[in-house]
Amino acid sequence: MEFRQLQNFLCVASELHFSKAAEKLFIAQPALSRQIQQLEENLGVLLFERDKRNVKLTPAGEYLRDEASQILSQLENISKRTQLIHKGEEGEIRLGYPGSAIYSVIPPLLSNLRLHYPHIKSKLSEVLEDDLFGNLKNYQLDVGFIREPFSDKQIASKVIFEECFSLVVPDNHRITPDNFVSLRQVKDEPFILPPRYTGSVYYDMLVRMCEREGFVPNVVHESNYGATILRLVEHNLGVSLMPISYRFSSAMRLNFIELTNIPERTHLSMAWRKDDTNPVLHNFLKVADMVTFNP
Repeated sequence: MEFRQLQNFLCVASELHFSKAAEKLFIAQPALSRQIQQLEENLGVLLFERDKRNVKLTPAGEYLRDEASQILSQLENISKRTQLIHKGEEGEIRLGYPGSAIYSVIPPLLSNLRLHYPHIKSKLSEVLEDDLFGNLKNYQLDVGFIREPFSDKQIASKVIFEECFSLVVPDNHRITPDNFVSLRQVKDEPFILPPRYTGSVYYDMLVRMCEREGFVPNVVHESNYGATILRLVEHNLGVSLMPISYRFSSAMRLNFIELTNIPERTHLSMAWRKDDTNPVLHNFLKVADMVTFNP
């Protein structure tokens, strides 16, 4: 059976009239009749009962009509989806990000992605920054979001977001947004910060903010995960310095005191493989260029 034969058969099965079906198919009636006869011969069955006045499907014809309708519908769907995948309008994008990004850049990015490319699915993973580049290079991620500056010949990047830091304290802490003056007020407090890695610009920035006020933070707990740090602060185990976007993270009993009077800002960059030819990635990058990210 050929694709064209099934299409022509379904048209006759719908019209139950060879002349009307031939007009719809823009072919001569004798040619259409020959195609149906050839299909019947190939299958070894009678598909239509014909007389001078009527055309009627046989039981075998009814069965073929139902099955062929499903097959052609599936083929049409396959054809459409193949074209969408080729254009990057359907597929999957795998994103890796630090915890704070889910409260800043990820929601508007995904909202705009759904608006412009509703058939692209996203797979989200909170990834430690020291793991992110390895995951990009070994094709476990398509796009990564990172706060640390970097230089790599295989990776392209773009700064997409900038925000202030905040001092995070329990809501019953003696320091509040109303009486806060400077970080010197917490010089004797225990701190909860991410661990320091060799060459970590982000960690060094946090320490520099304190050193400018005349002290080195007394770090008593370390964690790579923002949600963990917030929970420890909430339980009065210390204070922390975190991107201000974390204030949108939950209804925890915390105060986020925005540090607008210091020069340090944290930047979030978007990174991807330079040689990646995945059309879904290129459409995602186009969407990212359309989005305005508000601190």
